[in-house]
Amino acid sequence: MIKFFRLPTLLLGLVYAFTCVQLHAQDSGYKLRPLDTLEVRVFQEPDMTTVYKIGNNGVVILPLLNAVKVGGLTLQEAQQKIKELYEKDYLVNADVTIYIMQYAEQRVYVTGQVNRPGPVIIPGEETMTLSNAIAAAGGTTRLANTRSITVKRKLADGTSKTFDVDLRAILNDKNTHDFNLYDGDTVDVPEAIF
Repeated sequence: MIKFFRLPTLLLGLVYAFTCVQLHAQDSGYKLRPLDTLEVRVFQEPDMTTVYKIGNNGVVILPLLNAVKVGGLTLQEAQQKIKELYEKDYLVNADVTIYIMQYAEQRVYVTGQVNRPGPVIIPGEETMTLSNAIAAAGGTTRLANTRSITVKRKLADGTSKTFDVDLRAILNDKNTHDFNLYDGDTVDVPEAIF
């Protein structure tokens, strides 16, 4: 009898956890990006349920609608856009729900005086900071100059911008905020000159 109740409880827990992840993504302002995998559901229209990876151009292919650009939109914005497109020509009061099944992999690159140089994966919707990236790269070596770390970032217009960041101040001064990193950033930890 006890075993009978464990399975429904487990299933209910999984549904709750999945729903919380989806709702968190809605509330977080996460913008959909190429290579995110989505499940698009239309209530009471099972033939229209689609699992699709967003293309490099930000487009998904949906039943009846064909190509719909959702890259750069939040989940709520994408749901609203798809709802409006279905209601325009095909459905009345479409109830569209989008779930992120898998996030596109985002990474930063950490080089120089760290114990494990290389790419560091940014998990899902989380924000990666300089101190987190360096910790994920095994921390700095004893030769590292933690007062002058260089972060190189490619901007949307194709140009690059370089930031000089003091990791020691971030770690030791509670008034100094950690430096946020974004997909594609390169962090270089130089060697200290003695």
